Amino acid sequence: MPNQFESTRVIPAITFLFFSVMFTLFNSAQASETLEKIDPELQLHIDLIELALKTDSYNKRCRGISTAKNLNQVNRLYVTKYSLTSNNFIKHYINKDVRALKAERQQALNQLLAKIGGCQKAESQDWVQQLQPDFKRLYEQAEKSPWYPE
Repeated sequence: MPNQFESTRVIPAITFLFFSVMFTLFNSAQASETLEKIDPELQLHIDLIELALKTDSYNKRCRGISTAKNLNQVNRLYVTKYSLTSNNFIKHYINKDVRALKAERQQALNQLLAKIGGCQKAESQDWVQQLQPDFKRLYEQAEKSPWYPE
């Protein structure tokens, strides 16, 4: 039979656990609501940046191309159209730490390539062959987009 002291310690622990779970659920619900409220035009620009980072990471890892050609192209578009660099766009709309975001995306791609079996096996995958056409399509949509940063 548990003593009185042990049961009084369990109840606060369970209460704390309950409120921790509820707080986490509430925050994730708020985060999902925030994600749902993103303007589709803004989402287009975020997707363009993400795809540029992915394509450049793939080119760096598998093709030995060290320049961020696609991100530089997005940068030129954003500077001429919005007077905003792609890094400032990332800071304001995606992640305050641009270097961390780029490192995360590179790490995610490296992990994906490791699962696939390396760059040579990745070449035959549909997603690799779709990188450049998808980037071009998103880029053209962003050029025509009426969105303007607030």
